[in-house]
Amino acid sequence: MNIFSLERARRALERMRNGKSIVLTAGTFDILHPGHVDYLEWCKTQGDLLVVCVIGDQRTRRRKGRGRPIMKEEWRALVVSALKPVDLVFVSNLRPFDERIINAIRPNAVVTSLEEPTKEKKIEFESYFKRVHPEIRLMMRSRRSFRRKTSTKMIIQKIKEM
Repeated sequence: MNIFSLERARRALERMRNGKSIVLTAGTFDILHPGHVDYLEWCKTQGDLLVVCVIGDQRTRRRKGRGRPIMKEEWRALVVSALKPVDLVFVSNLRPFDERIINAIRPNAVVTSLEEPTKEKKIEFESYFKRVHPEIRLMMRSRRSFRRKTSTKMIIQKIKEM
């Protein structure tokens, strides 16, 4: 079994939960940068345990296009799992907040970027999520609200210009 599987994360949370609040977030985390660290540090302040879904290679290719991801999913998950604010990581090619993920993780809060994939889709998602999961706190943060404004796309562009 994949060490970063959803099933393994579900089983680990059974042992770890003990009345603690669970925060779930997701991202590609292709080339880790300070913006990711800011985001994950903020996510951790929203609960006791931070669970991160690293979006798998197949879904990343569909969403980000040719040449992505740069790093394979196992490496991305390994690097994210080593970060101080992160308590648990799994890899998934499902939509990041798919019912199977929500049912397995049973978060108290879900944090997502306001900008991805688009603001319009996030508004639709917010309406759906609040209707289906009124017991789960949904927080959508703009990337501009974090102090270090970097992105993997910016880093890739800078490398191409060298």
